[in-house]
Amino acid sequence: MIVGIDIGNTTTEIGFLKSRTLVKSYKLKTDRTKTVDDWYLDIHQILQIEGNSPVEDFAVSSVVPVVDSRISSAVEKLTGKKPLIIGEDLQIPILNRYEKPEEVGTDRLVNAFGVVRKYGYPAVAVDFGTAVTFDVINEMGEYTGGAIFPGIDASVESLFSKTAKLPSVNLKDISGVIGRTTVDSIRSGIYFGYISLVEGMIEKINKQTGHKHKVIITGGSGELISGGLKIEFIYDRYLTMESIYMIYAESR
Repeated sequence: MIVGIDIGNTTTEIGFLKSRTLVKSYKLKTDRTKTVDDWYLDIHQILQIEGNSPVEDFAVSSVVPVVDSRISSAVEKLTGKKPLIIGEDLQIPILNRYEKPEEVGTDRLVNAFGVVRKYGYPAVAVDFGTAVTFDVINEMGEYTGGAIFPGIDASVESLFSKTAKLPSVNLKDISGVIGRTTVDSIRSGIYFGYISLVEGMIEKINKQTGHKHKVIITGGSGELISGGLKIEFIYDRYLTMESIYMIYAESR
């Protein structure tokens, strides 16, 4: 078994993986103020919960360098194992056609690689995380680029921080496109707005490339938004974690 650690801007997921199958995962807040000892205590508690499951290695995908260095130190201090950092110790076996390849976040390439291995290509990985990212894999299985939008939480937070009279809402119980109250109008704008974003972007990507792409959706809010889509898609909750395992397995 390996432990995959996916460090995002908002949350850090720690997953226990065996033969690409996720056994269990835990989500923690990505707190940049946490010390090595803070992470040591968090990871120690999670390992204790999992009991006697032998861990062969730790593999880390991160977009927050200051946090991954502290988590790596905590893991090494706790277990004696030096975590393997994807992009440094473990290379992502996908050809990166970005104009400046070093600018692409590790998380985007990890998802793209996982999509290639699990679903084939051409394809688009849509990740609803802190940002909403569209990552395009062409008909030769190469990463070609994509698009980045503000995530749902960021959009909601921006809306309420700059408009004092608007109430805070959740996205449950969407009544329809035309809201009859302020709360319903906000829900409609967010929910159907992001649905239209996904549908519109996929249409434009297909038109620009001349190919119909498979659409794989992942990320925290992906399941909610995908429920209203009118296009063909696959929702893969654990795409990133399984991709971490596949990169580890192929690299080792």
